[in-house]
Formats: sequence, structure tokens, C-alpha cells
Amino acid sequence: MKRMTLAVAAGAISVAAVLSAAATAKSPEAPRPTKITVYEKPNFKGRSMTFERSVPSLAAVKFNDLPASVKIEGKRDWVLCEHRNFFGKCVRIHAKERNLKRLKIAGMVSSLYPVREAPPAKRR
Repeated sequence: MKRMTLAVAAGAISVAAVLSAAATAKSPEAPRPTKITVYEKPNFKGRSMTFERSVPSLAAVKFNDLPASVKIEGKRDWVLCEHRNFFGKCVRIHAKERNLKRLKIAGMVSSLYPVREAPPAKRR
């Protein structure tokens, strides 16, 4: 919202645009969580599941060793690991991967987490 102010001084007209505080202040938006969708078949096909947080065991949600492709929504990368609790071979994914065979982890993903400053603490 703009508010115009007119000032008349000694016969001259001066126009100054003054933005109201409401127009210049942006309301803070909560950062959108990064989501990952894992698909049981290549090319984002088949059954899928979407996660916003670390998953220490895909077996707990009946999706162990099934991911064959992934899509990420948000700015963070995700790490996929071959064993539960983030052990074994791990692969970092950015944006999407049509076929996890290319990264030699298709049919082996058992846990996953979004990348942050440090990986989640490993547990046995």
C-alpha cells in the first residue's frame, strides 16, 4: 500500500512517495519442511511414501528395501542408507533420482534423513 504526500512550498509542488510500514514489512514465513517421496519403481511409479523427518527404519512403515526412485521437495538434500539407523552405504540425493540403480542402492534403502549441519546420531 502506497501513500502519496503532497507538499506545496513557495508555489512549487513536491511529491514524495511514502511507503507505509505495512507495505515494507514482510510477515515472516515459517520455512517449509523439506519432503522426500520414495517410489517402489523407477521413474516415480508404483506405491509411494512421503516423509518430512528422518526415518531410522523403513521396515517400521513396511517400505524396507523398496525405494527405486525419489523426489525431493524443498531446499535440503536427503541421504539414503542401506541399513537401519543410518548405517552401511549412504548416498546423498539432490532434487530427484529417476532410478536408484544408477547410484547402486536400488532395493537396498532401509533408512533416510534430510541433510543438516550434522547427520542424526547413529543408534544400534
